[in-house]
Amino acid sequence: MKFGCVVTPRDFGAVRKIGYDYAELSGRALQAMTPVEFRELKSLLFWEGLPCRGLNAYCPPEIVIAGPGFSDDKAGAYAQSLLDRAAELGVAVIGVGSPNSRTLPAGFSRALAWEQTLRFFDVTARVFEPAGITVCVEALAACYTNHIATLDEACRIVRQAARPNLKAVIDFYNMEHNGEADIPLEAFAPDIAHAHISDDAGSPLKRWFLDGSKYAKHIQRLRRLYACGYHGGVTVEIDLPVEAGAAAETLKILQEAAENPA
Repeated sequence: MKFGCVVTPRDFGAVRKIGYDYAELSGRALQAMTPVEFRELKSLLFWEGLPCRGLNAYCPPEIVIAGPGFSDDKAGAYAQSLLDRAAELGVAVIGVGSPNSRTLPAGFSRALAWEQTLRFFDVTARVFEPAGITVCVEALAACYTNHIATLDEACRIVRQAARPNLKAVIDFYNMEHNGEADIPLEAFAPDIAHAHISDDAGSPLKRWFLDGSKYAKHIQRLRRLYACGYHGGVTVEIDLPVEAGAAAETLKILQEAAENPA
């Protein structure tokens, strides 16, 4: 089992020293880099010995997943603009949350939004497929957006779009906010290719390492996922700078959960 952390370049060395296996980076930040900035990023990852396995924060708000302004062409062009850099870094999975790209205005047709979402993930997955990169639909809690809130909805998109490299992210933080962090997972397991986990430091905009008072609950949730046959990565998704003590304690919990998954 591999464990990663969402980090910015300033914390590459810290998470590698603590023992995390990989970094997960912001897709929108990666796409917006100048060629010089991207070369510097690659060099830093190399010298720190830290692979980049995944991307989160896929796209900026102007790339619409569902809602007014949706465009297949824009979705495909954006994916194409990120493809080469993601492939160069060795990215394996791209999680697509991007709440501001899919928050629907009042009265917007839910049926149309669903159709647009299927088209978005179809065109996006097609772009990344030749590079062997899996695109993952991520359900987000109501504190972030009003479209695609549950793991069931994310997995239905995966099944309906039916692309070989389209799967789902299971995000225990969002599931906890939605009251579904402890639901049975067997029915969803075949569609899950990546996992996120976190707590927060006072608000959903300050996701953080795991809360010590909830360690037993987090271990139980992860073991239930592993018992369904899950063998993908688990990324701690944070919004704040890395604090070595909290990062190390969280890694211990992730490792403990994986030691006895049954």
